[in-house]
Amino acid sequence: MLCNYSLILKMVSKKINQDLVDFLEDCGVCQICQLRYLKARGNEYQSIKETFEKLNIKYGRLDVNCSEESAMKKPRKDVCPTCLGLFSKEFQQCIIDGILKTDIEKYDYRDVVVAISMPMMLQIRQLSMWYGLLERFSPLIDMEKAPDVPLKEAAKLILNPIICKELHRNYEANGVQINVTLVHNKEVDELAKLQKLHERAFPRPPNTKRQDISRGLIEKQYIPKRLKGELFKQFFPVPPSVVAEPLNLKSIELLGPTIFVAGRYCKLTRELSHTPWILNGHRVMKDSIEEIIIRNVTPLLCNDQSKVIFMSSGREDVDVRCLGKGRPFVLEISNAFTTKLSTAEAYRIECDIDKSKKISVRHLQIVKREELVHIKSGEEKKRKFYRALCMLQEPATLDILEKLNLPQGFEIKQKTPIRVLHRRPLHTRPRMVYSLKAWVHKENCKILILDIVSQAGTYIKELVHGEFGRTVPSIAALINRPIDIVALDVMAIDLDWPKPIKNSNFEE
Repeated sequence: MLCNYSLILKMVSKKINQDLVDFLEDCGVCQICQLRYLKARGNEYQSIKETFEKLNIKYGRLDVNCSEESAMKKPRKDVCPTCLGLFSKEFQQCIIDGILKTDIEKYDYRDVVVAISMPMMLQIRQLSMWYGLLERFSPLIDMEKAPDVPLKEAAKLILNPIICKELHRNYEANGVQINVTLVHNKEVDELAKLQKLHERAFPRPPNTKRQDISRGLIEKQYIPKRLKGELFKQFFPVPPSVVAEPLNLKSIELLGPTIFVAGRYCKLTRELSHTPWILNGHRVMKDSIEEIIIRNVTPLLCNDQSKVIFMSSGREDVDVRCLGKGRPFVLEISNAFTTKLSTAEAYRIECDIDKSKKISVRHLQIVKREELVHIKSGEEKKRKFYRALCMLQEPATLDILEKLNLPQGFEIKQKTPIRVLHRRPLHTRPRMVYSLKAWVHKENCKILILDIVSQAGTYIKELVHGEFGRTVPSIAALINRPIDIVALDVMAIDLDWPKPIKNSNFEE
């Protein structure tokens, strides 16, 4: 009895599937979309004939891709009403030809991923067929769950392998993204009707803004359980009508992966801003650390320098040098041509930057996104080492030196300096000075040299002179006499990143 019951179920299922395919063919639906409504998966789209034969279903009476002999039996339909020709061999070739006309060969990747943007009228047509199937096969068709494999999912299963094969590349989500935008000349008219339907089906409360139609809105609200078929049919045909013109290819844009190039820079001049310095719409300085690094690093890696993001572990004032091993930085480069940077290429870039005689870069390398945590997090926990050249109004004394030799350090309260209030909120911040050491300049006893180790985020200039009592205690307060800072250098930054890398055998 169980075997007979199982056999009956198979026969019923086969009859339903055959009736479904016959109905879809009568509507002019292409064979691939027929498989979508049969819930085909994966490789089942790659061999249409085998899939239909496996399901024991007769097919090909009216399909746009059927043989010439079969086409003579009944009038040929123009374009599939559910995919608008998306899956036709002609349109596939159109997409491939369009991709080959781009500069895809510039991208040094063997992996690609295709993202297709489709007109919203395709969603309306899927809904129209949903209503058509409800009329023909109710109650077998669900009112909430769509009866087909979504177009985007099917396009991924069908078009990605074909495009990858033609391009001789592999499918990989992290590869070059090929953004394909499709349009149809009936889109504007269809959306105008949809807006009218929406106002009837989902009237908005008084004094509220008009709701714009979006793909997400259609997916969420436009299902038979929420929208009566009789109302839908007042605006759109059920099932969807065959159209004479297929989809059109509007554009193809390529987007390479985002890469991160890190290194350490030394600043050798006291006349260079960290980033472009623009005041009241005018440049104050002709160049900056950011611009020197970007214009030397990026030509090898991307086209558009304007979208490169420069980040560093802190920054110096214009008149402050950064010496020692330098300050860690990273460039975020979107739409990159490659994810590789050889040591020879990195060394050539470092040499080109050295020619500026303003900054020097070492340890240039590509790093993973996960490593950016070194730049972005825990900034205020880092220690920074400074050397300050300071001027007294009278010769230094032994008492002054003793007061300024504090290996144990001390805590300060520091208000936001007046000079940065235009870009920083006014706060009083606690900061640690971990150690302080002072000695007298050998040629001028009014000049003190201070070695300061402090918490990152400490304003050293204000730590020295106190800024009218806004930093407490200041060095001026410790010695109870005026002192000013003449020159300041960053000597070291307590961040061992990125890893040291020898880009040339000539480096020591």
